[in-house]
Amino acid sequence: MKGLWRDRVDPFAGVALRHQVWLAGGLMILVQAAFRAWAVYPGFFYGDDYRLVREAGLDKFGISYLTQPYDAQFMPYGRMVAWIAARPELMEWSLLATSSLIAQVVAGVACFWMLGTVFGWRWGILGPLALYLSCAMTMPVLMWWAAGLNQIPLQAVFFATIAAWVHYLRNRSWWWLLATFLIIAFGLLCYVKTLLLFPILAFIALAYFSEGRPIRRVRIAVRASWPAVLAGLAGAATFTAYYVTQVPQLATTGGSSQFGGLLNGMLGTSFAVGAFGGPWRWDDKIAPAGLADPPAWAVHLSWVLAALIIAYLALRRERTLRAWLMLAAYLAADFTLLLTTRAPVVGAVTGSEYRYLTDSTCALTLAVSLASMQILGAVQSSVPRSTPLLIRGLSNRVVAVGVTLVVVSGAFSAWGYARMWHTENVGDHYLHTAIATMQGSDEVDLADQDVPATIIAPFGFPYNRTRILLPLVSNTARFPEATDSLHILDENGAVHRADLDVAASSLPAPENGCGWKVTATSGGSIPLERETNGFSWWLKIEYLASGDSGVRVVAGDGDVTTEVFRGLGDLYVYITGGVFDEVRFEDLDPGVTLCVDTIDVGTPVPEGEGS
Repeated sequence: MKGLWRDRVDPFAGVALRHQVWLAGGLMILVQAAFRAWAVYPGFFYGDDYRLVREAGLDKFGISYLTQPYDAQFMPYGRMVAWIAARPELMEWSLLATSSLIAQVVAGVACFWMLGTVFGWRWGILGPLALYLSCAMTMPVLMWWAAGLNQIPLQAVFFATIAAWVHYLRNRSWWWLLATFLIIAFGLLCYVKTLLLFPILAFIALAYFSEGRPIRRVRIAVRASWPAVLAGLAGAATFTAYYVTQVPQLATTGGSSQFGGLLNGMLGTSFAVGAFGGPWRWDDKIAPAGLADPPAWAVHLSWVLAALIIAYLALRRERTLRAWLMLAAYLAADFTLLLTTRAPVVGAVTGSEYRYLTDSTCALTLAVSLASMQILGAVQSSVPRSTPLLIRGLSNRVVAVGVTLVVVSGAFSAWGYARMWHTENVGDHYLHTAIATMQGSDEVDLADQDVPATIIAPFGFPYNRTRILLPLVSNTARFPEATDSLHILDENGAVHRADLDVAASSLPAPENGCGWKVTATSGGSIPLERETNGFSWWLKIEYLASGDSGVRVVAGDGDVTTEVFRGLGDLYVYITGGVFDEVRFEDLDPGVTLCVDTIDVGTPVPEGEGS
């Protein structure tokens, strides 16, 4: 690691050195890919994953589908990937996991390219690369596929845009300008936060490729890059106008009541420790999506270390504070967006969810690099002071040890987060249990029900219903309106024969040897002991039929056409008929007599738990 942070301003570095740096960086990216493959493949679907894939399977591929907003997100790229994931008959986690892993590798390569392009192929770029690759703040969007559809591509776009932009600023090539805006255009198809790249590009042009007082810098930048200025303003304004007018937003009022809690959780705690390899400890209250829960001493130590690093670089190098100003501005933008969108809906707890801070890892990587290395070809840049204000500097060995500690720490935190997804994903256990207990059956008739709120919360309706969820992962489950064998899942996902938790029953049948007698000519209305309320109900009908026949069961405003079979039998019928106090039978086949013993009205429960 000799010369880890030493400036190397020669853009034509020796071929041998360049190849060595390429080899080292490539190995680091491969190691990250191997670690994250271990993390993501044992994972499973969660939350919005089901909805995105189901919608993709139902909708026809085209512009209207691709541009359809999803929970305040404009995400044609994500819609396209979801459509591809919906092509198999059943959802395959390995397919989703592979798409996330590939995107993550691309982001790692983009980071390496940006560092080499901006600062030269020197050993020093491996430090920021290692910090990015190991940072646990990027783990949530890897493990949660739906979140990663937006945010992993944004990471790649962030780095690739900076690299292309610096190429443009050096030689004013129209090709690199075109590349810059094509990358940004792709980013806008992934995630609206790509808009935050426009001020970063302006910052780089003003802070490092211009000189003088602020007004002079603006004049220099505009004069030298007026096509970029016009294209950037037009593109940003056009997209913003489209997004504001066409994409419904989650919150229409500010979250000022969440300001203090969010500020402390997001920036004061989560980001501070995440920058140094934290949080080391996770809160599993909403597992598997863990919340940063670092020890208090670790938060304090992180802030002390941050202050020391900023001060040390400022004393040893010129023009370092502008890099930290860029990072602070980016974090402020992240905070403001979260405060005005998610926080009013979910609360200040969002500040402890790293999926809202993922892109800040990119800004952190860039800021550390800008403060510690010289930009090749820049008018101004961070360079060693001719007379350092701190005479004795840290040796390369000490710096390497510090970087290694942060990398190992980040890997440990990432490991802890992945383990939650491996062991505490309730949906994984629930659905695999359901699949396993249905195994060996061609079809299993199930009553529709809510899944546990720990899998999908009630506000996720109808995707929290088993009739939506199970067919995505099993071709065995059926959800008929009528069946002679009804089943239901228990709280762990195991399949059981169903009983009814009875709310009302039929009046005692006449003692005529047939109970309530129904024929094709006379039909039959069977009174209940009490009127039902307006909910949907399952009916359990115990009968004796003289032959096979079709039959229409009517209750209130609901009716179901089904079949009865010769002999003794049970018939379960799902009725959404509102209020009713009797059950009628119609359209029985001529010559068939149906003797109904009892009718129970209720909700299904596992066998043995009914009333």
